[in-house]
Amino acid sequence: MVTGATGGVGTVAVDILAGLGFEVVASTGKTDAGDRLAALGAKSVIGRLPEDPEAGLRPLDKARWAGAVDSVGGKSLAYVLSSIRYGGAAAVSGLTGGTALPTTVMPFILRGVALLGIDSAHFAIDKRRELWARLGKDLKPQHLSDYENYAPVTEAEQVLSAIRAGHHSGRTVLGVAGEF
Repeated sequence: MVTGATGGVGTVAVDILAGLGFEVVASTGKTDAGDRLAALGAKSVIGRLPEDPEAGLRPLDKARWAGAVDSVGGKSLAYVLSSIRYGGAAAVSGLTGGTALPTTVMPFILRGVALLGIDSAHFAIDKRRELWARLGKDLKPQHLSDYENYAPVTEAEQVLSAIRAGHHSGRTVLGVAGEF
């Protein structure tokens, strides 16, 4: 499961996981993104999670996902955690859905689910170099150019506004000193 599948983290996650042979389910609020995500390798595309945002969250839901990459957080992450299969894990990097995590310890105790946070500030440089090398080899995204955007740093405010409004897909690299 990849939440926020049309964002920068989500598109790269779909691309890498599909390239590694995983059956990727992509979750997005963008109803027109199905073909784009399928081209990246998503086996199926569903709407935002939970599917019924008005329904109360259950401490444990039907076990659906082997694991997840979550860039949304909040209620979406709580739902994902409650529906991860026994021994699965969720790698979490975002909080566009909020900083609160309305869940219980049940997925962790009864299913052995692991919650993995992302830390780039204190990650050892030798481990970074190892990971960067793998991103150029066995973890290399196959479709990176399909979802890369470039803009001059002077357009950062417009890019951020588009992201906040939900009108942005992929990742955007901001160039300085006229690089683009």
